[in-house]
Amino acid sequence: MGSRLIKNILWLLLGVIYLFTVKHEDSVVFLDVGQGDSILVQKGDIQLLIDGGPDEKILYELSKYVPIYDRKIEYILLTHPHDDHLVGLLEVLERYDVGEILYYPVCYDNENYRYLLQNYDNFREIGQGDTIRLKDMEIEVLWPVLNKKEKGCVPQFNNNLNNDSLVLSFEFLGKKFLLMGDIEMEAEDVMLRDGLVDGEYNVLKAGHHCSSSSSSETFLKMVSPELAICSAGEANSFGHPSSETLQNFSEYNVQYLVTYEKGNIQIK
Repeated sequence: MGSRLIKNILWLLLGVIYLFTVKHEDSVVFLDVGQGDSILVQKGDIQLLIDGGPDEKILYELSKYVPIYDRKIEYILLTHPHDDHLVGLLEVLERYDVGEILYYPVCYDNENYRYLLQNYDNFREIGQGDTIRLKDMEIEVLWPVLNKKEKGCVPQFNNNLNNDSLVLSFEFLGKKFLLMGDIEMEAEDVMLRDGLVDGEYNVLKAGHHCSSSSSSETFLKMVSPELAICSAGEANSFGHPSSETLQNFSEYNVQYLVTYEKGNIQIK
């Protein structure tokens, strides 16, 4: 038996051993999926996967936290149907048994969004006031308002799909989380005006990859996060995270972490 074959077998065995050592663990993981968003909330053996990033990298990152024998993800949630949030979820749906697909039925013409809606039927439409339950844990949907009078999609809030992102709030692991999707300042202002964001948060998944269009000073002053997460790809063409937003974080004493610098950011 050649040395190269022996080496390959050893690496394979180590990989199998590693995969079987992964166990369920209560945590929130901001996954490093490049220029996109993906967040895994795991309570015992129940998972909520929020967005999937832009490609199949999500599968590799999930394998670090979801045991190989667990082929069911109870919920996946699409904050909004831009490809950098959606495409990875299609990869997950191909390879896992998914209980429910949670989404806000916004109007948007996109090939991958059409594929999702036409090829799966386990959807649940959600909006402001709805709750997602993971065992004894409740995740509250703060935005947007789901106001459907008839079948069909819901018009975009201000012709900016980012502002139709599902915003989630929950308490877990002794911390209060606020996940903003790609929400920008116009929707932040409405949420503040209507009292939808109330009180201080420990962890903020900052809107729109920490771009300059999100995380206004007024918003940061109100939610007063201890930690902000910027989900962004290295050397991305959009300049995320914005130096202006990072300066706002610094001014309001908000520690921040960027996925392309830190990799997966696990809070447990």
